[in-house]
Amino acid sequence: MNPPTVCEHRMSHHTLLDKLLHGDIHIGGEEIGVFPRSGNRWMKMPKSGLSAMMLRSFIALYAHDLEEYYGEDFGEDYKGMECIYGDTLVFVLADIDGSESTSVPSKIRKKIKKSGKWRRDRLRHQWGYINPLNRVHGFMILKDVTNKNQKEKTYTIDTVASSYFSEKKGVGSDLISIAKIFSQKAGAKHLVLEVANEYSACGFPDSEEESEEESEEESEEESEEESEESEEESEVSKKTMWYPDESSLDIICDELWKKCMRKNNQDIPYYNLSLDYIENGLYAYFHSEMMSEDGELWSGTHENIVKDEDEPEETEYGGFWYQKGRRSQRGLMGFYEKFGFVEDPEVFKKWCCFYEIPYPTMRISF
Repeated sequence: MNPPTVCEHRMSHHTLLDKLLHGDIHIGGEEIGVFPRSGNRWMKMPKSGLSAMMLRSFIALYAHDLEEYYGEDFGEDYKGMECIYGDTLVFVLADIDGSESTSVPSKIRKKIKKSGKWRRDRLRHQWGYINPLNRVHGFMILKDVTNKNQKEKTYTIDTVASSYFSEKKGVGSDLISIAKIFSQKAGAKHLVLEVANEYSACGFPDSEEESEEESEEESEEESEEESEESEEESEVSKKTMWYPDESSLDIICDELWKKCMRKNNQDIPYYNLSLDYIENGLYAYFHSEMMSEDGELWSGTHENIVKDEDEPEETEYGGFWYQKGRRSQRGLMGFYEKFGFVEDPEVFKKWCCFYEIPYPTMRISF
């Protein structure tokens, strides 16, 4: 028997995830997926009371309001439901019941009353449902990182964030619960994550130092790969899918990234994740990117070998910058431990799921 073609592999992957997420409704079966398609059946999360859905589903639900507010294309004219998936998925927790009059907390309403027009508009944009993206109180990027070195099915929580501009409680807990529910239904053996912080990347060269020549070469390679996409799959996706253009994608990335903002004890804003990092995850989701296009397991990243376990170097796992980053996130690691996660250095060193920055890695196995 001949191995499946790239197109057959991708469509099989899409079909499996579509059934898992939304239920097998194409053959008349009951909707048994994690997120049924019926608008009145969104999964209500127990702690936050928010509705869980895929990011595309949210955008489809509020496409008209988004286009009215931002003046950009958010796919209002596309009637097809989400059915094309890659290895990256984006889940959101959204308030689909709240009204604009109740969306702004009382302490912010008091500030609005005392402020001039520019600040009033800014506060409403950050907090009010007049900006439809403020209905998203938290989001999570989940990625399949199963590879030739770690062949047991493994998902990673690539990003998880509750909005700074929200007073909803339990958002982070509900997002972690979704990750566990989905991973188990998908047959994963492991769910892993990196504990992001502002210190562990210190000591590494800035990625922005990459030469323009290298960037141009990568862009040319990506263009060639995109041009090789099968005509059959392209035609299917064009009929059923909305793809954000540069302007609408920039808006979505910027608004979700701003939700990740936190303030230190001196009230100075900071971000543990860069805008580029969020953009990469959202682009992979919207464009249904696969880690491997040939139907084989992804080759993975690389092993991160610690030369001397007793005296790791500053930029190695267990070294100075790892330790400083770990201390800064002891509370967050304790939060993950409540869900059954444990720190496992072998995930970073041997599983080839992550790159070279020694963020503390945690794992839960099913």
